[in-house]
Amino acid sequence: MNMDPECVPCLLGRVLYQANLCNPECAPNAMKSALSVLAAEFSNQRNSAAIATKVHRAAYDAMGVSDPYAEIKLQAENVALSIFDKAANFVYGSSDTLEAAVRVSIAGNIMDFGVQGLDDPEELAKKFNVLVSQPLAVNDVPTLRNMISQNTEILYFLDNCGEDVLDVLLIHELQSLGANVTGVVKGEPILTDVTLDDAVRIGLDKEFDNIITTGTFAVGVPYEFRGELKQAVDSADIIISKGMGNFEAMSDSGISPIMYLFRAKCSPVAKAAGVCKNDNVAKLMH
Repeated sequence: MNMDPECVPCLLGRVLYQANLCNPECAPNAMKSALSVLAAEFSNQRNSAAIATKVHRAAYDAMGVSDPYAEIKLQAENVALSIFDKAANFVYGSSDTLEAAVRVSIAGNIMDFGVQGLDDPEELAKKFNVLVSQPLAVNDVPTLRNMISQNTEILYFLDNCGEDVLDVLLIHELQSLGANVTGVVKGEPILTDVTLDDAVRIGLDKEFDNIITTGTFAVGVPYEFRGELKQAVDSADIIISKGMGNFEAMSDSGISPIMYLFRAKCSPVAKAAGVCKNDNVAKLMH
């Protein structure tokens, strides 16, 4: 997805948010560094996730921290764990457990702090019933189901901490259809995204058939796949991409088939996906 002018204030707002999380006194330097990168890199003909990666790299370096979201990631996990049984009852009480698991997984995608004023982990618990009852604006779940058979290789790109707790139900559903599911986590802490340490902390690594990392600091995925990640992408029968950052990074990559699962929390992403803001999306791209 190409950069949109609306991405600029959103990106700067997130830099300010994460600076205030760790130390408000470092906010001026973080903003100055982010502005410098944006001034040099902004173009509506370039990938938004690639530019965002450079902006956040500069901001993190200016802040002098490796994970400004460390505390809020733990809070998000605790909230998700507190409603896990409720989520499981929703899935296993449904006539279509795969679609129900997709809805639960997408509901967790509101755990994306610093975006459009979202900053309270408790919002997931408060809005869970509303989120999972909302119809999918794009529903390619039936097609996904038909593509899965015994030993189908699925590569599952995770998104945010907290959200990953609810992804477990979808992982189990995919495995019950015969798929082997490999999880992909971030190689380094960035935003609220799941790293290997985060996955191990909640036992998520044990839910996958295998787990690998992107191997680098990147919003979404790195611009070029290398090493173990490239091998996994090349050998996958289906890729599942959680969240807006992964959609921004991969939607113009030419890789397919990819099932994008996310809540369209901003207008540029909604427009790129052909939906409305705050729609829930399960979009398969070939």
